Amino acid sequence: MTVLAKPLDPLIEERIFLPHVSWQQYETLIAMFGDRPRLRLTYLEGNLEIMTISPEHEMLKKMIARLLETYALERDIDLFSCGSATFRQEAAARGLEPDESYCIGTRKELPDLAIEIVISSGSIDKLKVYQGLGVKAG
Repeated sequence: MTVLAKPLDPLIEERIFLPHVSWQQYETLIAMFGDRPRLRLTYLEGNLEIMTISPEHEMLKKMIARLLETYALERDIDLFSCGSATFRQEAAARGLEPDESYCIGTRKELPDLAIEIVISSGSIDKLKVYQGLGVKAG
């Protein structure tokens, strides 16, 4: 018997949108899926989006991160990587994992800069999530 596997499309990013998700349910899902590097959860006021990250997404993220880190090195800017750590606040009913994020100058609770690669748009406005968390838009 021969099994033919379909090659992965480097641009496909699967998304699942779930409305009416409690904060506790979101926290439980983070605990369950938190160690999966190609999975991102975005939460905004009871709405949850779960997205898989495509190989193209990862390549673009890395390319932009390298450019930014090289620029900071050349300009002698203190840049502290936060990676794709989950940032969330129950009181603001928001949470997400950026593709990459950085603090500028000193380490802080929230990043000064986040990289978000958008290959296919989702149903949750990530800018609203960042703004609600207190990350300034520039």
